[in-house]
Amino acid sequence: MKLKIKFKHFFRFRSVYVKFAVTFLGIWYSLNALTFFIAMHFMSGDNIELEGIRRVTGLVFLNSAIYGTIVILAVVRSILKPLKRLSNAAREVAKGDFDVLVMEDSIDEVGRLTSDFNKMVKELRSIDNLRREFVSNVSHEFRTPVASIKGYAKLISEDEKASQSIKDFSSIIMTESDRLIDLSSNLLRLSELDTQIIHKETVFSLDEQIRQAILILESGWGQKGIEYEVDLAEVQFIGDEELLFQVWVNLIQNAIKFSHHGGTISILLSEEDDKIQFKITDNGIGISYEEKSRIFERFYKGEMSRKKSGNGLGLSIVKKIVEQARGKILIESELDKGTIVIVILPK
Repeated sequence: MKLKIKFKHFFRFRSVYVKFAVTFLGIWYSLNALTFFIAMHFMSGDNIELEGIRRVTGLVFLNSAIYGTIVILAVVRSILKPLKRLSNAAREVAKGDFDVLVMEDSIDEVGRLTSDFNKMVKELRSIDNLRREFVSNVSHEFRTPVASIKGYAKLISEDEKASQSIKDFSSIIMTESDRLIDLSSNLLRLSELDTQIIHKETVFSLDEQIRQAILILESGWGQKGIEYEVDLAEVQFIGDEELLFQVWVNLIQNAIKFSHHGGTISILLSEEDDKIQFKITDNGIGISYEEKSRIFERFYKGEMSRKKSGNGLGLSIVKKIVEQARGKILIESELDKGTIVIVILPK
């Protein structure tokens, strides 16, 4: 068995700082060593005076290597520091934070790059603000006419003189109006969450809140004949009670929606030293590996989800609320085997 080692593999460092440092130090040590050996060659001999010169020369080169190493590392760090700031800022922008700006402290190429980066972030922030205002305004303006349409459709359906076909059409109009109202409400909610609008934080019973969500959705359980197991520890939490209630309703609703008739859903709430964990498990249709990576995208609906009602915003809203509560949400799922959703909140 032959062991093949490519020279370029030695330079596959993850840090640019290490790459530069290793390169410059390698050059420095090579030149130092070459100069030292040349000097030693010309000072070869048994003369006592030359022996003293050789010792002094050796000490000079040793000190040169030590101080040279320190200077090179400091210079490389200084050169790469603004690039590291840019890298960290770009990472924050990729997460959707457009309030990041990088300090401009030079007029060289890196300084110009920093200036262009800041201009780009300002443009992105402006576009994002316009998008949020547009969504908010459209959602507000959208609700009023849709509510009027629904109201008129309801009046027609209640008219005794109306034929059955007209009543059926009116019922369809009301159903679709409800969907549009729900969509506009979700868009407004996302717009609020995007602008970091947090309502009043209070101390409340998390387990009692989850029980209320279960009771509200009781008709859904009953219609599909779903069995459920509930084990809720008594937990007090400080947060936005209204927003977190939407999280539990949405997650339980999804579990019911994607469960088979006669399926089983398990809901657990536990408390550990530094965290609170909510876990809901179903044995429903599950999510494919390809779809799981996109499950939190806005308006995304998987292959199975398209057959169900919804607008693809529910999990986006859930994720936003959980993150604003300084928590995180995890999803484990396998197609045709069910789904596990875990919400972890800080104590």
